[in-house]
Amino acid sequence: MKIISWNLNARTNQKTLEGQSSFLRLGGYDVITLQEVTLNSDSFFKESFKDMYVLSSFDLVKEKSILAKNRKYGQIVISKEPIKFISDQCKEIPFQERLLSVLIETNGYEIHTTHVPPGSSNGVIKVEHFEGLFSYLSKRKNATKILTGDFNSPKMELDTGEVITWGQKVSTSREPRISVNPKWKHQCTGERWDSAERNIIENHIQLGLKDAFRTKNGYEKSSGSWFTNKGQGRRYDHIFLSEDLFIKSAFYEHEPRNQKLSDHSPIIVDLKTPPVEPTQP
Repeated sequence: MKIISWNLNARTNQKTLEGQSSFLRLGGYDVITLQEVTLNSDSFFKESFKDMYVLSSFDLVKEKSILAKNRKYGQIVISKEPIKFISDQCKEIPFQERLLSVLIETNGYEIHTTHVPPGSSNGVIKVEHFEGLFSYLSKRKNATKILTGDFNSPKMELDTGEVITWGQKVSTSREPRISVNPKWKHQCTGERWDSAERNIIENHIQLGLKDAFRTKNGYEKSSGSWFTNKGQGRRYDHIFLSEDLFIKSAFYEHEPRNQKLSDHSPIIVDLKTPPVEPTQP
């Protein structure tokens, strides 16, 4: 089972959308999860992958007028196997279109894909998203789950495995301390911000999940999926999955970012999954 998760950077140019689609087609993926989809690109990908099964978080939004400004981004799941919406979608996050949960009908795997709102422009909404996501998934511990997306976290990872969140600052002596952006200090403490990000990025084991990239590659291998103007890589895009799933490979593919198809590099994970038992007549 081959999975890709990619933030499309809200691209709407037809040539770019066609380039994104072509790249995804060449990979032969069983499951594709996309973030930062817009209403325009949503319709494009539904048409482009009409030979597969496609579900969008926009399909669950009754009043489309809310899909503007910071709420214009949706999620898509594309699958070779039939998928359906999980009936109890998460209601515990501020922007509910930022999380899409579906079930693969043939094997019972849950696919959850999300785009955590960046704190720089959304403040405590990012914190509330992490808290709500953790609460929602904690109720689904017994399910075989795959959680993908752009988490806009962590700020940094050390080769020791230590995680530095956006609720921290690192001093010139490389010592981290709790700190919150002064812009949001009246909305949220640094302690709460730090804890919320760690809920998923560090404490996913409490949800029965493992970090695919770190499980396969350890902490000595650094890799970014998004890069600052100064070239500093941040590993914002992740795939977490149930502990009992076997990872054959997990890596970031930088070529589509280098080709400027998006400002994110997708993460690709190949799993060894048991064969599906045929349905008895």
